[in-house]
Amino acid sequence: MQDNQLSNYGAILSLLKEKIKVARVQAAELLNNKLLSVYWEIGSVVADQEKMMGWGSKVIDRLAADLKIEFPDMRGLSPRNLRYMRDFSQAYPRFVILQQLAALNEAAENQIDTILQQAAAKLPWGHHQVILDRVKNVDERCFYIGKCAENQWSRNVLVHQIESNLHMRQGALTHNFQDTLSAYESELTQQVFKDPYQLDFIMLSEKAKERDLENALTSNITNFLLELGDGFAFIGRQKRFEVGDQEFFVDLLFYHTRLRRYIIIELKIGDFEPEFVSKMNLYLGLADDRLKGEYDEASIGLILCKTRNKVVAEYALRDSGKPIGIAQYNIASVLPDDIKGELPTIKELEENLGTHIAFPQNPIDEKLSRIKQILSESSFEEVKETQNKQVTKRVFEEIVLPLKQAISKELEKEISPWFTDPDVFLYAGATGNKEDEKVVQHLHEKLQYECSRFSIAVQLNGFKMAGVNTFSISQGIDIILDKYRYSISIINTQERITNLYHQKLSEKEFSNLVTVLIEKVLDGISENLSKLNTQNDA
Repeated sequence: MQDNQLSNYGAILSLLKEKIKVARVQAAELLNNKLLSVYWEIGSVVADQEKMMGWGSKVIDRLAADLKIEFPDMRGLSPRNLRYMRDFSQAYPRFVILQQLAALNEAAENQIDTILQQAAAKLPWGHHQVILDRVKNVDERCFYIGKCAENQWSRNVLVHQIESNLHMRQGALTHNFQDTLSAYESELTQQVFKDPYQLDFIMLSEKAKERDLENALTSNITNFLLELGDGFAFIGRQKRFEVGDQEFFVDLLFYHTRLRRYIIIELKIGDFEPEFVSKMNLYLGLADDRLKGEYDEASIGLILCKTRNKVVAEYALRDSGKPIGIAQYNIASVLPDDIKGELPTIKELEENLGTHIAFPQNPIDEKLSRIKQILSESSFEEVKETQNKQVTKRVFEEIVLPLKQAISKELEKEISPWFTDPDVFLYAGATGNKEDEKVVQHLHEKLQYECSRFSIAVQLNGFKMAGVNTFSISQGIDIILDKYRYSISIINTQERITNLYHQKLSEKEFSNLVTVLIEKVLDGISENLSKLNTQNDA
């Protein structure tokens, strides 16, 4: 094929791939909707017969058995599931009617009911079983169905959110958003935060300090991000700001992708004190001056305390010009020393039980042998280096910079000329530039290679051939350096590579990262063109 034919073929292939992906998602949603409708109809019949004919558990058992004989390959026809279907039809009495109205584009009588049950139609059956079992209040059920549909929670995440009473905690913090943000942004921002935060995945002693709390949260960052909620991206800890001849450090720094704001979290091991607000004001001012980009909104502060007096917190926030929230947190507790003294000793337990408690001989040797056996059977790679300035410099020079240059070169072949302003930015920490030399200078002179995050941001603005419907494409790669390893991930994909610092990126891994990123850019172009063609056809 000639070059122009290859280009045309590639665009057509990307377009067809996107159409197939969309069709598969739509087919899965349609199948789930149909399955729920059938379950609702079965449950409705069972509920009517129980009411009119007095059906009991034996009749339901027989019905399940007869249906299983007729449909041996169909799952979900157990007596227990039939009872779930009955409860489902009673929980959403207009479910099937609303599905039919939606198909006809007709308005339902009760808009709130419609929204609830249309969201319910998107949830898998297993999620409905969890909600039917654990949530009895209609308003609470509506809350969890909406959140599930919005955030695409797994069943385990749904269970966790219900058990932690998310519906009572979300938006309950003390804040001044109504005075520092627009009415719309205030409401949106309030719903992002909670009070209290359930940090029951960590345990601290009564003598713990704030750094212990910070260490525990960052060591359990996955659980902490789950509790924070959708949209939070962890940037780092102990972010340093220099002001004059002084240094200031913020405990935890996040970025919220939907709010497009930096979030500073300050951790306090004790009660809330009003002076915490003035320090947070300083941090937010520094973040807005030195971190906030052209398209970012003003930063937000969250002060997490063990306890806080609501009235004192409200007075402390009254004259603050920065958006700040104050919330409490709960952690798993350990036994205080005075209670430990109340517990019986092993000897006392033996006397009360009338028996001897046997312990294995040489328990340390036994466990050491077990660990050595596991290690001998495993293929774990040994950690040989931890992050330091030399390691950061090597990762940047051998991986980050060549990766950025390879992406730029690939884009320049055909894709960049399609756009009016094609750029590839390289970021070291929060500072980026499209000129590599300036980023190298910043990393060397300003950061002195103390950097735990690099990013490559592709920003293609103004697709020329779309005319008045011109659009832009954004894509990127994040390179995160923690103490023991570095990870490379492509934004909005499952593509991730994690290596120890002595493990170099292979040629195949390097090439695959460039290929996948370019494919995502092409997919974005195809998706936008498909939407424009659909609009023109309409």
